[in-house]
Amino acid sequence: MVRKLIYGHIELIVGCYLTAWGINLLPVSTPTPADIFSKPLFWGLILIVGSGCFFFLAMVIAIKGEWRKK
Repeated sequence: MVRKLIYGHIELIVGCYLTAWGINLLPVSTPTPADIFSKPLFWGLILIVGSGCFFFLAMVIAIKGEWRKK
């Protein structure tokens, strides 16, 4: 459970950094699919959503009490 929380926090920090960097790059971006998928804004948002999944998984493990079984 602790590993998932640490990894989720690292993902959240990196995702916020990439999102802020991607917002700064918006004025020079073109709206083509290749350009969207290669910019840090897209990957930052993906990491922020992924960190939410890790936090939810850690919460479920804590609620079910599975961390005590090891």
